[in-house]
Parts: sequence; C-alpha cells; structure tokens
Amino acid sequence: MGLFSFGKKGKDKIKRLMEENKIDEVIEKALKDKKTVRDLVELLSDSNPGTVGDALFVLTTILRESPNSIDVSWDLVDKVLSLVLSKNSYVKEGAMVLTMEIIKVHGYRFKDTIDKHVPRLLSEGDKNTVAFTLLLIKELNLSKYKEEVEKLTEVEDKIILPFEGMKWVKLGDIARDVLKEL
Repeated sequence: MGLFSFGKKGKDKIKRLMEENKIDEVIEKALKDKKTVRDLVELLSDSNPGTVGDALFVLTTILRESPNSIDVSWDLVDKVLSLVLSKNSYVKEGAMVLTMEIIKVHGYRFKDTIDKHVPRLLSEGDKNTVAFTLLLIKELNLSKYKEEVEKLTEVEDKIILPFEGMKWVKLGDIARDVLKEL
C-alpha cells in the first residue's frame, strides 16, 4: 500500500456503489460532498466504459439539480468532449448530454474550449458525432464553421442523438437548421 493511497478509497467506493446500481445514493453523496464530485470526475478516466458512462450520467444529474455543486473547469470540458469520440455508445451519449448541460448552465464561458474540439469532432466523428457537433456550432454561434456546415446540407443519412426530437433526423436537415441560426 502506497504512502498516499488514501484518495483511491473514496473513488473505489463510488465505483462500487455505481456497479451495485446505487446511482441515487451516489447522486445524494455528490450533492453534499465536493470530494465525491472530484471522485466522479476522476472516474471519467476509468478503463471500464460502464463506470465512465455512469459517472457522466451522475455528473449530468448533479449539474441539472445543483449547478454550483460542480466546479466545471476547462480540463473537465476537454475530458468530456474527448469522450464524445468514444466507440462505446453509453459513454458517447453521456458525454454529449453532459456537454450540452454545461453549455446550458454556463453559456459561452467554455466557448473557446469547445471551439478547439470542433474540427476534430467533424473530421473524426461518425455521422451522429457530426450532427452533435452541428448542435454545438449552433448553440455557441460558431459562425466560422459556416462553410463546413453548408457542405453537410445535402447529406441524407439519418442520425440518432440523445436529445428530444433528434431521432432518425437527416443530417442535412440539421445542417440547414444550423445555417439559419448562423
């Protein structure tokens, strides 16, 4: 046992609670204790995608219920946006939902941090990730991507995103909607 291994104990306890489907208990703890929130943020780097997805879900719930309970940092936004490219759909969708919740709560505060991820998300992402990126462009009014958005207006592929009204929608329809806002 290492000299400074005391921090791992809390993270392991949170992970175990989530594995036992005691998500409500984790949420309660996190709403009362910022250390639990820090443990959840650390779990975003866990090797188990189920743990990462659960941590994203809990963080999103906390941000919705008590926005001041989470100190959203540029590092957290970077980490969450990197998870949008995950091959695991639970992780990918959880990262998308948390990103949108961060924008909803914090507005333009993280615009530059999110903006630097847009080119990578557009080039490396699947059609659902590209559609999500279009929503980011729209929400943050990133008009410098207007040309990239225009190129997508004729795409007929249908996408599925974890947001209201975003199931089986043509990518081109989303692009046209985004263009109207830019």
